[in-house]
Amino acid sequence: MPKNPRHPQPADDDLPQADLALEQTDVLPPTPMVGGKYRLGRLLGEGGMGAVYEAEHTGLGVRVAVKLLNEVFTTDPSAVQRFRREARAAAAIRHANVVEVTDTGTDDETGVPFIVMELLEGESLSSLLRRERVLSPGTAATIVCQILAGLAAAHDKGVIHRDLKPGNILLARAPDGSLMVKLLDFGISKFYESATAVDVTATGAVIGTPRFMAPEQAKGQSDLDARVDIYAVGVLFYRMLTGKLPFAATTQDEVIRLILQGKPVPPRQLRPEIPAELEAVVLKAMATDRDERYPDARGFYLDMQQSIPDLLAGGTIQVTAHTGVTGAPTPFSLSGSIGGTRPTGIPTAQSFAERSTRPASPHALRERGWRRHLLIPLLLVIGVGGFLGWYLWSRHKARGVADGVMPAGPALRLGITRYLPENQLVTEHAALVKYLQTRLQRPVELKVCEDYVDLSTKLANGELELAALSSYAYVRAKRKWPALKLIATHLTSGSASYEGIIIARAQSGVETIQDLKGKTFCYVGPNSTSGYLYPRALFRSLGIDPDKDFSATRFTGDHKKALEALENGACAGAAVFAGLFFESKRNAYLYKILGSTARIPNDAYCVSATMKPELGEQLRGALLALKEGSELTRRVLGEKSRITGFAPILDADYDSVRRIEHLMDMPAPPKREATKK
Repeated sequence: MPKNPRHPQPADDDLPQADLALEQTDVLPPTPMVGGKYRLGRLLGEGGMGAVYEAEHTGLGVRVAVKLLNEVFTTDPSAVQRFRREARAAAAIRHANVVEVTDTGTDDETGVPFIVMELLEGESLSSLLRRERVLSPGTAATIVCQILAGLAAAHDKGVIHRDLKPGNILLARAPDGSLMVKLLDFGISKFYESATAVDVTATGAVIGTPRFMAPEQAKGQSDLDARVDIYAVGVLFYRMLTGKLPFAATTQDEVIRLILQGKPVPPRQLRPEIPAELEAVVLKAMATDRDERYPDARGFYLDMQQSIPDLLAGGTIQVTAHTGVTGAPTPFSLSGSIGGTRPTGIPTAQSFAERSTRPASPHALRERGWRRHLLIPLLLVIGVGGFLGWYLWSRHKARGVADGVMPAGPALRLGITRYLPENQLVTEHAALVKYLQTRLQRPVELKVCEDYVDLSTKLANGELELAALSSYAYVRAKRKWPALKLIATHLTSGSASYEGIIIARAQSGVETIQDLKGKTFCYVGPNSTSGYLYPRALFRSLGIDPDKDFSATRFTGDHKKALEALENGACAGAAVFAGLFFESKRNAYLYKILGSTARIPNDAYCVSATMKPELGEQLRGALLALKEGSELTRRVLGEKSRITGFAPILDADYDSVRRIEHLMDMPAPPKREATKK
């Protein structure tokens, strides 16, 4: 058996006599070099993309850390570009709270890219939280201040991290023995101010760790800015204070649904001892609407200094940090600082230690007292103004109905999911809404829900009268609420079903679905049946675990962006619906179809069980009157509509979904070993 060159060998005196007779050719070679000057030592850590080794610069005698890209990815241009992006991003930032990158290159002998960083001894925040579960408010606030200091420096250089999580934050031991936060892994960062920078992730791709994603990141929006990092820090803060994640679930799509819903349990409900001012800071950082968050890291930091000065007044905080050197309590120094140009009105940067040791002045206490006394009159003004606005709006709406602007009667609410920007959805459904209003002689309101779980729940609860559910969502909703009534389905190109396909670039070297293992794969989104659910079922039927067998998975937001992601090298394979090439007028010969899903029934149009039977029949008749190819259908839906008409449908028509439902959201079955003959 060959010996491992990474492990030191025993001295000759310790070897059995038989081993001393080995020929010279059997003696282990010297420890390998990287880049001609870095001699590798012990393994410090390993992940999906690569490994980090302790190393020595042979010319300078300096100990460093060398990160090597996994050899599996050296032929993947996207992975190599991402690796180089990490080096470039970290090297652009010079700050005490960001890991320092000193060199990068590609080893001549192996062709493996490498990054050279400062050697840090310490413990990840992830490790600390696993051991301690919950941190004191003071410790958590101190860590957050240093994270914000590093982020401010990154944002000043136009770099958004986009993947902040406990595993990317190290509590490193400084030369004076104190601990200091270090931000790591800028592998998926984005230079948002550089017009010439190449983004290794395609526009609209969802990247990052789902549980720490901002809502706009989870939606696959392309206009991300520094506020995605602010949101992630808010989630980290919440986790440190409460011992729980604000949005936790067993599946990735359920986590994303909760993030988009944006209703975390307030921290003080989990730990009443958390100061109210601190809870307000956390919830503001985690606001679902990014315009309601802190605009930048400095604003976040300054609000903490003003809101919780007592928590940050100690200068040093004792935490038990097992860093491999000692298990004794270690002082956690407030040594970070926010530098760079400040917006107008923000004081000049000072060290955290200088700012935090100042006691709250009597003037500041009086000022906070006045703010509290002004709060009640302000709330009264807002309440009276809101009531007056509601009254005027109600009168205006009543006049509009009386003038014939819209039909009289209670509104019928039509629910759909947010699979496109809301203004585009409203435009696409305007003709159908107008048609139903005329046909039913009552107002029709389009309601856009974040996902199918929210949509089906509102339908079952009577908050919607009509909803378009995907085939998978219908099967699950029907099982939970058997009284839901199926009235119709829509047609596309004369068919009541369609299929999804798995594709790769024609000249990428990916020839089969099995070749996608270890590579990045792009889905459309968690609400997409052909671009997510059915492809996952296909993978599992072929013995591939879609949650483990890819190096990374991304959501692109829509089918056309999945093609763009494939073309830009952001992924090695993608899942889209089969008619995409025709609709997008793309050259199908540029892609290789690796596999097709089972046929997918079109959407199920359902009505609430509480709906009066006569209204349900009216709705059914209105939809089925839009027969494919008829003059009425062309006039109502238009010549370019993807939906070409409506048709009757039975519950049994969705049995094909039920047969493979377990493959869509259940863990993959264990692989069976081949029978030995």
